Amino acid sequence: METGVSKKQLLTSLVSLTVILGGIYVLLRYFGLTEVQETIKRAGFWAPLALILAKASTVVIAPLGGSPLYPLAGALFGFWKGVGLLVIGDALGGIIAFYLSRIFGRHLVEKFLGDDQKFLARALKMMGTVKGFLVARVCFMPAPEVVAYGAGLTRISFIPFFLIYVPIGLIPTMALAGLGSALTLGLWWVLPAALAAGAILIPLGFLLFRSTLKEWEKTQG
Repeated sequence: METGVSKKQLLTSLVSLTVILGGIYVLLRYFGLTEVQETIKRAGFWAPLALILAKASTVVIAPLGGSPLYPLAGALFGFWKGVGLLVIGDALGGIIAFYLSRIFGRHLVEKFLGDDQKFLARALKMMGTVKGFLVARVCFMPAPEVVAYGAGLTRISFIPFFLIYVPIGLIPTMALAGLGSALTLGLWWVLPAALAAGAILIPLGFLLFRSTLKEWEKTQG
């Protein structure tokens, strides 16, 4: 579980995000937003379907970083349509990861999320409660694969998992899709601000989870 927010993965995510945002800049500067969006429209339902499947794959195949897709969707599909497609993809990926974990068990989760046995066991105990899962989903907002795979190993049922997993995911989805939309308006100053925020919030969420986990364990005696 700890590898979900490792320094290496954090750096990879930030570099990927920078590359994607740079790519958006090139598209807008040399091809124009209208021309790119018209190309997407001509692709029919294939373009939205590709985005949905791509987003789902970043949850199911946990090492893949999904953050670059958010601003890309916001820039190419528009804010609201981009958010809608991302939410569908995230929900689909979360459902698949949840049931893969529940069916194939802990070995699969450790393969994707790491094998810190002690921490994983402690975290799963808390995530098995609705309140504990809610805390985990908030703390790991940028890493939905962590909570989706983790929840599958707990006793939490699918309905509360889904009702917590999807709505909280709207927060980073709307923020990052909005970043992509802002870039189409030429607001490039948001790029360094977003990268700095990501570098702070991701490890901060993990530290908050560890702190909450310790407090929860104290209440359990």
